[in-house]
Amino acid sequence: MSRFKAAQSVWLLRAVVLVGTLAGLFGGVTEGLVPPVWVVVVVALGGVLAAFRPEHLAMSATLVVVLVWWALNLHAEVPVGCLVAAAGIVAAHVAGTLLGYGPPAMAVSGDLVRVWVVRGFLVWLAAPAIWLVALVYADRATPTSFWLAGLGAALVGAVVAAIAVPQRGEERGR
Repeated sequence: MSRFKAAQSVWLLRAVVLVGTLAGLFGGVTEGLVPPVWVVVVVALGGVLAAFRPEHLAMSATLVVVLVWWALNLHAEVPVGCLVAAAGIVAAHVAGTLLGYGPPAMAVSGDLVRVWVVRGFLVWLAAPAIWLVALVYADRATPTSFWLAGLGAALVGAVVAAIAVPQRGEERGR
């Protein structure tokens, strides 16, 4: 099978990679955070490449472009669009991870998808927690400190998710 003849689950995950990266970038449009055209083009092309080559550096680089764009455009607030951006970034990453589990055209197991969707959701839960803290402490800290706290919370969430939702077939308690 070629890259263009693939299982339906593979095409769905490829779409999630592309839509997730773009949703991450456009999450703040309703609050006036509109990315320039060149950033949209870079993210769209990176998303397409990442959808077909999830193990390639394009996936990480595309998500970093989205994160850097957000970091450079948040000045004194953390808008609700950050939650949409976080959901897009996590969804794209999870879909890319699932695509990397096998050959490019092989169907992805529903059990594996369920495990990773739960893990992704648990990681995303760091975003609303940090967003609420940012609302409460808006006048006492800078957005940079919230970004750092958010990245730290996401890392902790990733570790907790990996421990709480083990791979199928692994024994609990080891």
